Amino acid sequence: MTVARQEKIRFLLQKHGHLRVSELAERFGVSEMTIRRDLKQLASMGLVQREHGKAVYPSNLQARNGIFLARMDEAHQEKTAIGKTAAKLIKEGDSVILDSGTTTLAIALALDTKCIVVTNSLPVADILRNKPEITIILTGGEVQRNTFSLMGPMTRENLAGFNADKLFLAATGISVEKGLSTTSMAESEVKQAMINSAKEVILVAHSKKIEQVYYHTFTKWDKIHKFITDSSADKQLLSKIEENGVEVIIAN
Repeated sequence: MTVARQEKIRFLLQKHGHLRVSELAERFGVSEMTIRRDLKQLASMGLVQREHGKAVYPSNLQARNGIFLARMDEAHQEKTAIGKTAAKLIKEGDSVILDSGTTTLAIALALDTKCIVVTNSLPVADILRNKPEITIILTGGEVQRNTFSLMGPMTRENLAGFNADKLFLAATGISVEKGLSTTSMAESEVKQAMINSAKEVILVAHSKKIEQVYYHTFTKWDKIHKFITDSSADKQLLSKIEENGVEVIIAN
């Protein structure tokens, strides 16, 4: 129910531009505190902006840039450590898919190995263009302005033509029981296409995402080979993930 309500809040904000917390509470028949929790979660993913007493859909480039940079600041040290650990797994001559997201952006920042990188992330491509030893291939597709990523049928079709050695995969939610989830069907479909185009799938995510479940599960653990996370992750939950045949790597 919570996820469905949050999806409807996103739709309403996109339609109206902004709505007061009291209006949303009345519309959904819940308390203002519940709406504030919804908005806090949506804002943490860069999907809405919170202002005093209301929520705003990020309709201009400056606002979206600000949201993206704010997401970069969240768990910055953990993401940097994960990025460095992941980059060390890439060997010279590898073909690699980098998913969109701030943790995969940390991989791009740390990467200095001669390789081929396929990505649907404009920020990742922008970072890598300054590294001449790395060949960059953009998937093509429709630009998602809140994440600066490429999505849609063209993205999925182009990914189907690749045979990558490694995929570094991002997820919004990570659950021992439910697998990996995200906030949109379009994003799920692109991630599934990436998984189908890679020999080895490596999940990269900071520990705060563990035991979070979102709108759509895009894969179960049987498709994941490795999981790189930070040292704050719950050890019991990591053990349960390992029971699914996943190698867990702690980035320090």
